[in-house]
Amino acid sequence: MADVSVEALQKVKSALTIFQSDITGISSRATAQAQNCLGVCHQKVSETQAKINALDSEITNLNNIISDLESQISASLNQIQKLESSIPRMEKQLQDIGNNINSLQQQLSALQAQLADAEDDGTRQQIQAQINMVTQQLNSLYREQSELQYQIQNSKKEKETLQQKISELKSKKARCEENLSIAKKRKTQYQQKFDRLKSLLEMAKSNLDDYINATRKFEISSSDSAGQNIQAVNNCISHIEEYLSTIL
Repeated sequence: MADVSVEALQKVKSALTIFQSDITGISSRATAQAQNCLGVCHQKVSETQAKINALDSEITNLNNIISDLESQISASLNQIQKLESSIPRMEKQLQDIGNNINSLQQQLSALQAQLADAEDDGTRQQIQAQINMVTQQLNSLYREQSELQYQIQNSKKEKETLQQKISELKSKKARCEENLSIAKKRKTQYQQKFDRLKSLLEMAKSNLDDYINATRKFEISSSDSAGQNIQAVNNCISHIEEYLSTIL
């Protein structure tokens, strides 16, 4: 029976030793696992924060583009307003020049008729001088008329170009505003996700801290208990062996 008891106690001692070996460092292993878990959580939070930062940059850029487009539209509208004010004024000047040309042409016709009827050289020279002066005035008016027609034509073309530009700028602005709305919605979604992840991270950190503390306490108490039990088994084995040595 003593031999059997020693064998059984040796098995108990071996099991206790294995148990003590298994629980040694359990808190360290739990801490490492907790750090790995928190590392993954922190990575998710960082990735979400990076998305939010990228969307913030996109939103700022879109706001700047929209502001610039609004400035261009406003400037183009002001130019159109100036053209719409200047074109009628130039057309009125052109009409006045046309009236003056008609009047001078009538004078020129009358002078040419007088020149044809004039008999003496003195009269003819005076009439010719008047004809030359009227002709110069007409040529000046023709040049002015041509220049005004050119300016009016260019102003109308410029107005059409500006109107087309405004149409394109408004379309681009509408697209930017649509993209801005999408970016803001995405940012809101990522911000909500970020807040949830932060909350979950704090909860996970608290729970893991409790778990690590529990494993640390379990490791200390279990290791001490296993050590005491091993010592008790050793004492039993020593007593049995001492007893066997006295009876043999």
